[in-house]
Amino acid sequence: METNIKRAIQYLSFFSFLILFTFSLLSFSTKRVISTTLENNSVSGKEITVVITKKTTLEELQKIKKQMEDEGLGFDYSDVVYNEKNEIISISIRYKDANNNSGNYSVSSKNPINDIVIVSEGSRISVTSTGSSNQSFISQGNKGQVSNDTEKTYNDRSEAMRQRSEQMEKEMESQMNEMDQRQAEMINRMQQRRDSINKLNQNKATSASNFNGRSRLITKNTSHSELIELQNNYDAENISFYYKNLERNDNNEITHISITIDNRNGSISTSGFGNGKEAIKNITLAVDKQHTIMKSTE
Repeated sequence: METNIKRAIQYLSFFSFLILFTFSLLSFSTKRVISTTLENNSVSGKEITVVITKKTTLEELQKIKKQMEDEGLGFDYSDVVYNEKNEIISISIRYKDANNNSGNYSVSSKNPINDIVIVSEGSRISVTSTGSSNQSFISQGNKGQVSNDTEKTYNDRSEAMRQRSEQMEKEMESQMNEMDQRQAEMINRMQQRRDSINKLNQNKATSASNFNGRSRLITKNTSHSELIELQNNYDAENISFYYKNLERNDNNEITHISITIDNRNGSISTSGFGNGKEAIKNITLAVDKQHTIMKSTE
């Protein structure tokens, strides 16, 4: 009898152990299921990063807009201004994430923009700039549509950027007009100088033609005695004639001579002819009481 009671107690203990083991196993399995579910819910959507640089074209901006729309995100751009090097110096961006949070980004400067980084993480979107050298304006809404104040601020900035762009175009046009005017003035001065030189040459030619009876000629073969004779002839006419630095080549041809003529009436002229290597061209002298002319002729 006592033996049967012990066996019953052993069976009862074993059965209780089985119940506890089964309960523990079920509890462990439930925890594993819950843990797996939480882990699956924590997995975020794919991240997309887009960079707008100063060299981004309008076609590339349109592709970025389509890419954002395909991800279910709002993205738009306006007031894009390029400089002469096809670099963006002004742009306005409006964006909205899947939770209806929205924001604006605007930048306007004389310098090219810094890189603009757009990051979408599942249902979120953010816009940042890699630098701070250009003036920029960013506004981010919490929920719902952009407020009236934000919309007004954005429109005011857009209008200011448009006016600035027009002002830059006017300044550039004014600078171009000033350059054209300076170029025209320079061309006019050059023409006046050419006309003055031509007139002076014509006057010299006319003056020389008036000395038909008094003109003298010095050639490469003029001898020293002929130069002395020319000096005496001018002295008889009350005109001083001097020469110096006389050089000749092996053929006894004059290669250089410096001449000074004083009509003793207030007109003194000094000129040098020849380079010391080649024979000189013919030199015409025409002197009276009003004029003193020396020129090299063929």
